[in-house]
Amino acid sequence: MHLKTLALAAIIALALPLAGCNTSPNGPAPITEPPSSPPETSSTAADGSSSQPSPVPSAATAADGTPITIDIDGGTVTGTLSSNATARSLIQQLPLTLSFRDYGGQEKIADLPEALSLDGVPAGDSAEPLTIGYYAPDQALVLYYESVGYSRGIVRIGSFDDLAAIRDQTSGFTARLAPAN
Repeated sequence: MHLKTLALAAIIALALPLAGCNTSPNGPAPITEPPSSPPETSSTAADGSSSQPSPVPSAATAADGTPITIDIDGGTVTGTLSSNATARSLIQQLPLTLSFRDYGGQEKIADLPEALSLDGVPAGDSAEPLTIGYYAPDQALVLYYESVGYSRGIVRIGSFDDLAAIRDQTSGFTARLAPAN
């Protein structure tokens, strides 16, 4: 009986330190957890230098995106493009002059001359007002002025800052998108 007690004590002594390694205030946590989306990588050093060429202009960082302007009828709307592959492939096409039209009372949409990359982005998404998106099935750039529920093919690529300037365009309009200076 003494041998069984020693074996049980040895097992408990080995297990107790391991049990404390995998807890949090909210209960046990998995030892490893896969990221919910691919991690953003950056080759920018702390001093701002880059070890590899990047398709994003050097003034932009992954954290704050790439500033753009959307010029419509003499007015300018500012926006920011994200750091995902789809946004970066749009940045490579800028400047662009596009013809927008209203679609469904929710968004202004324009056909792009070239498809954008879908590397690493979800198959679909939803969009809130002030979102710049890409609708992959139609190869279209979208400026959302109303909430749109989940749809396969929507990729959020940025945001713009003047809802009324986009929403209040009552007919088709032409806009020039360019990197902000």
